[in-house]
Amino acid sequence: MGKKIAMISALGGQGCTLSAAYVGSAMAESGRSVTMLDLCGFGGTLAYVMGAAEDAAMNLGDVIRGVCGCEDAMIDCGFPGLRVMPPWSFSEGFIFPYSADCMNIIQSLSGDSDVICDLPLGTVPNIEAVRCFDMFAVCTLTDRLSLKYTAALCRVIKNLAADCGVSCEVRLLLSRFSPEHMRAFGGGDIDECINTVGAKLLGVVPYDSAAARAALSGIAPVALCEAMQFSRDIAARICGEKVPLESKKSVFR
Repeated sequence: MGKKIAMISALGGQGCTLSAAYVGSAMAESGRSVTMLDLCGFGGTLAYVMGAAEDAAMNLGDVIRGVCGCEDAMIDCGFPGLRVMPPWSFSEGFIFPYSADCMNIIQSLSGDSDVICDLPLGTVPNIEAVRCFDMFAVCTLTDRLSLKYTAALCRVIKNLAADCGVSCEVRLLLSRFSPEHMRAFGGGDIDECINTVGAKLLGVVPYDSAAARAALSGIAPVALCEAMQFSRDIAARICGEKVPLESKKSVFR
């Protein structure tokens, strides 16, 4: 079975979608088959960030309503083995991202690929979601407010996992990371971020102007940018490799 990774944030603007795009691309670049699902609904932008929005014909809502199968809603993008399924549209109404239908689709797709899901900001997963995913990568900036809300979200997920007796991992991902931002907004250092949130560090995705420009322009993730370099380490950790954080020292000067 492939790995099922949930990318989530407690607040908006935390870089969750961009981090999901780059981590998924890094996993595919390493030769793995990766399927990306946008569960954010109306405002979902994952397909756009992946440079595949214009190719969308079907979406997750069509799959759930039985209009098409999963393969019909997939769009190939970026690297070989990497594909994305767009979110539902306004015309299909609201679809609960942690519904049994969504979880069943994720389980079925994980039979032959890793699955990375971009989840709606500020939503609290239910027990079915905690049972479904192998890992929740909780994305956050390093200011105190973001860390406070991220800590609360992590506690909820951990409590749900304990209630249903599953071994779902909750990991911290510092996104749009910048030492200047950390100093300006009083977030302390990385160790303090880890202690505040109460979750093991999965990795750091630095602020990268090249990645940001590509995302805003609807261009697929940039293979040579700094965000991709760090995302390769995160992808390796997800796949079980031990990669030291200090392997990328430039961002911590």
